[in-house]
Amino acid sequence: MIGSRSRSGPGPAELSRTALGHAPLLAVRTSGAEELVAVRGVDVDGSVVLLVAADGPLVHDLCRPGTPEHGPCSVDAALLSPVPAADRVLHALAARGLLELAEDVEAALEVVLRAHPARPDVVLRPDASALLRFHPAALDLDGRSVDPAASAAAESDPLAADSDEVVTHLLHDHPDDVARLAFLLDPALLEHVRALAPVRVDRYGLTLRVDSPAGTTLTRLDFPAALRGPAELPAAMRELACRAAQVTGCPRRDAALPDAP
Repeated sequence: MIGSRSRSGPGPAELSRTALGHAPLLAVRTSGAEELVAVRGVDVDGSVVLLVAADGPLVHDLCRPGTPEHGPCSVDAALLSPVPAADRVLHALAARGLLELAEDVEAALEVVLRAHPARPDVVLRPDASALLRFHPAALDLDGRSVDPAASAAAESDPLAADSDEVVTHLLHDHPDDVARLAFLLDPALLEHVRALAPVRVDRYGLTLRVDSPAGTTLTRLDFPAALRGPAELPAAMRELACRAAQVTGCPRRDAALPDAP
């Protein structure tokens, strides 16, 4: 189990909303079918519009004779770190609710298009597709219940779509800057550290993974204020770098941190 140290960050409702919209895949299960869904969007009421193959297992199951108009459904999703590790799961979401064929096709399609503004081609595909709606009735994030109404009212993290790219950029192009950010961490956390790596960025700050003989811990570096979008991220990262440069007496300042994985 990965430990966690966090002073702030997105709450359970925001994380649930973000996972439904930005996890790499949703594992969608009905009583008679299972399908992995990548292309989808979360509507203002918290329902999730799924774009699936018209001849796929979910559509086939929903259209079986005698099947209720709204069928019971479960959805599993996970926010993952792009950094290789034995356990890349940062947050796991399990949802239960009802699944149906979307009757409001134009409105449902608009939800999915809004979720993929730069890639309409992944939505407007030439092959036959179908739109489904999943209505969450129960949400469980990392083993704790989340109010579906609170999740529906929450905003998805505005940096979620860019997080993996930012983390990969930091690791590959700015390893020295990442090492210096360790100066802002609790020195006790760095005792016998084996590896240090950023794993996710959100509007509130940067999450780092610290590996040591005692195990793996996720810890956070907070931005001065919550960001409104990706355009504010460079300034926030510069602020963290400036804070790290001002730290004196850091026990790791004169010791080489191990390379990130």
